[in-house]
Amino acid sequence: MKTKTLIIAVALAVLPLFTFAQSVFDKFEDMDDVSAVIVNERAFKLLTQVAGETDDAKDYVNMVSKLTSLKVFATEKASIAADMKAKVNAYLKSAKLSELMRIKDKEGNVKIYIKEGKDADHVSELFMFIEGISKHIGGEERKPEAVIVSITGDIDLNNISELTKQMNIKGGEHLKNVKKK
Repeated sequence: MKTKTLIIAVALAVLPLFTFAQSVFDKFEDMDDVSAVIVNERAFKLLTQVAGETDDAKDYVNMVSKLTSLKVFATEKASIAADMKAKVNAYLKSAKLSELMRIKDKEGNVKIYIKEGKDADHVSELFMFIEGISKHIGGEERKPEAVIVSITGDIDLNNISELTKQMNIKGGEHLKNVKKK
């Protein structure tokens, strides 16, 4: 009986470590002033089954076949953007992510983080937080204040810029020169 209790206690203690990333940001999915895109592993598998036979399609299949999730949350509302920033800061303190790069320019601030993968060209998570965009985009209908992007799986850094471009993810253009340091 003691062993069973110990196993349950350890499982309960470790469980939050595996669900933290999901639970922290999933609250934004149900907010009215947040645009959300959630793609799970099953959807990526379906994409690989319906892709065409062209070279571009094969490259795309290679990129997405090893992904487990893609989450994008964007808001134009300053109060939600502040909440997003607080959640991102809390997540970064507890997750084992390392900063890959920061970009600050007239279009906004982009911070990109990674979690180590199987080798120097692969990561298990790519996390981006983009803020301050609305101040500098003119003439567009939508002006995001903050964007969170989380991609998990076996991610090849050599191909990630093309993936974010194909999926039209704001801020993805900053990944074109990404190489793990």
